[in-house]
Amino acid sequence: MIAMYDSGLGGLSVWRAVRAALPAWPITYLADQAYCPYGPRSREEIIDRALKVGHYLASQGATILVVACNTATTAAIAALRAELSLPIVGIEPAIKPAAAMSRTGRIAVLATEYTLASERVKTLLDAHAGDVEVLRRAGHGWVEQVEAGELTGERTRALVRRVVEPLLAENIDHIALGCTHYPFLAPLIQEIIGDGIRLYDPAEAIARRAADLIQQHGCDSQGDHYYRFITTAEDAADMALRLPQLIGQPFPVESQLLD
Repeated sequence: MIAMYDSGLGGLSVWRAVRAALPAWPITYLADQAYCPYGPRSREEIIDRALKVGHYLASQGATILVVACNTATTAAIAALRAELSLPIVGIEPAIKPAAAMSRTGRIAVLATEYTLASERVKTLLDAHAGDVEVLRRAGHGWVEQVEAGELTGERTRALVRRVVEPLLAENIDHIALGCTHYPFLAPLIQEIIGDGIRLYDPAEAIARRAADLIQQHGCDSQGDHYYRFITTAEDAADMALRLPQLIGQPFPVESQLLD
């Protein structure tokens, strides 16, 4: 079983890519909605949540764990790898391909403030963007709008426009997405930036990495094929309501408190 988790529903953008890349595999997705968003939380609290979630998913029979959350990857993937004896895939902003393809020498990365300020992003910039100027911008309120299913409303448009429109005067030609919630706002972002600026979503690269690790470890999908969805919120109804909107299909959602 492939286990995936995020602070909330954003990781469903990665779930779509993993399902497409590994259609024979059962997938369990956990949204830690009781603690969403992770961005304002301390590193210690994010690590504590990651370990609770990781141990729970391992107990459910996970073969591989995909941390479909940039903030959790940044803060907690080392702790997860130290405690869990299964392959773990993290996610990071798509700075490398965006910088490599830039013609203007200027790109932007959109992520939470926590991710943008992290040592991981600094390392990515040093390794892959030495000759490229990278503008870092936080999508304030974007995670909350996706969690609420408000993908196209006027408030969401205003929040996206406030961040993205100023970039049009900056001569950038690529935007790297660094939060798994943000791909659900990609149509709005693209509407604002037009066809001259390309968006990079790392979801497909994460799915390929998961497939490679499964092959390297000689794992096979066995037993029933299923998709399981879990929330740490007390009421699972809201997540169940959002699934058709975000992944195009309804599924039952379980509530599992992990306090």
